[in-house]
Amino acid sequence: MDTKKLRYAILREVDSGNSALTEKDFDVAEDDFDEAIRHLDREGYLVGIFYADDRPQLFEGTARVTERGEEYLEENKSWKKLYKGLKEIRDWLK
Repeated sequence: MDTKKLRYAILREVDSGNSALTEKDFDVAEDDFDEAIRHLDREGYLVGIFYADDRPQLFEGTARVTERGEEYLEENKSWKKLYKGLKEIRDWLK
């Protein structure tokens, strides 16, 4: 699994309005998903993340991409076409 691609995919999904995400949506391990969310939060790419039972939680309508997150998406726009054409996010991460 490519950690950078996972972070990008999470940001794209949240930016598209799909903010109620879990590791099952990406077919990755819980720890990998949690660390990606923590990284995005820590680096200031996402806001509106809740923490419960030592896990980050993304709820519909609460998480959103910050300006810095938008810049990250723009910097990695070469992935946009590949990502957009996929039917399954899981396939892109591997």
